[in-house]
Amino acid sequence: MERVESRVLDSIDVDGMIEYLCELVSIPSFAGKETAAQRSVAAKLRSIGLDVDVWDIDFDALRSHPAFSMPIEREEGLGVVGVLGEDRGGKSLILNGHIDTVSPGDEANWSHPPLKGTVSGGRVYGRGVADKKGGLCCAIFA
Repeated sequence: MERVESRVLDSIDVDGMIEYLCELVSIPSFAGKETAAQRSVAAKLRSIGLDVDVWDIDFDALRSHPAFSMPIEREEGLGVVGVLGEDRGGKSLILNGHIDTVSPGDEANWSHPPLKGTVSGGRVYGRGVADKKGGLCCAIFA
């Protein structure tokens, strides 16, 4: 492994990332009901020093916009953006994701509780781990 790559990987707080992922999995965020999870993400972003903007999404404006064709079946939601550093007019990197999940269905079909992040055998199990709460945690901890 390259020395730079090794140093980058060594700087990642893997335990903290897994702990936060388990916390985030425990917050239900079914489509249209993501507010509590979005508030958690905003708080986490603030805790690592980002400037955070949180706003109510105007779904009526989205529905009526001529360039927006996807139906939205929700009435409330929060947008969350975290910014690191100051705008210096140069290049920027945007890390983007979503927090909504689908219902876990019959919990008897799960090997681990779907709304409790469970670490087992070197893996994390729970609703949203693979899509997209795990990816969000990786972006936050990057």
